[in-house]
Amino acid sequence: MNKVLVIVVLLVCFSAFGFSQSKIELGLTAEGSWFMPSATTSYIQPNRNGFGAGIGISVTKGIFRRLSTDLGLIYRYKEMQQSYKIYPAIGSGYGYPSSLITEGWDKFPLHYIVIPLHLQLLLSKRFFIRGGIESTWLTNYEIVNEKPEFNWTIGFGSTKHKLSWSVNYIRGFKDQGFGNKTLAADNHYKGSIYRNNMLQLSLLYPLWQKK
Repeated sequence: MNKVLVIVVLLVCFSAFGFSQSKIELGLTAEGSWFMPSATTSYIQPNRNGFGAGIGISVTKGIFRRLSTDLGLIYRYKEMQQSYKIYPAIGSGYGYPSSLITEGWDKFPLHYIVIPLHLQLLLSKRFFIRGGIESTWLTNYEIVNEKPEFNWTIGFGSTKHKLSWSVNYIRGFKDQGFGNKTLAADNHYKGSIYRNNMLQLSLLYPLWQKK
């Protein structure tokens, strides 16, 4: 069902780019986010929230009077931390003194290439609402189970003096898992399974326009 939804949105947006006679606008986009990874029922190690940032370009095209679509190409960085415990090799770990248990927090830098697609509806001269999907590729881990990973997004924003801002909520359609094949220095594998969950502030400034 998720793949069908993604295909439908892609067809709508690409059709709008192909057949609309409205103006086209190329812009520079930047984003900051608060990343709140949700633990899954099968993998419930505690996570710590982290910050994210990104920069890229976006092409916006009008469809009707108040409706437009945009397609982007963005580099995104996110950071998360996850707790771990390493028990002695023999037994389940219960009943061992704490001196034999190694624990700490893994730090995961996450580097993405993101292709976002949005539909945007202008409610007034400056205020708008928007929603869409993102295709994201996690690039810096040896094992990634969702390639690409799909997110849905919804938000609102405003435009003033050419600069547009929007506040968006971004949520993954499915759980994402990643990790490295090699052991860390303290003899454990570094990896995680989580559901993407983000609150984002996005800025867009036009660089070029064709009517």
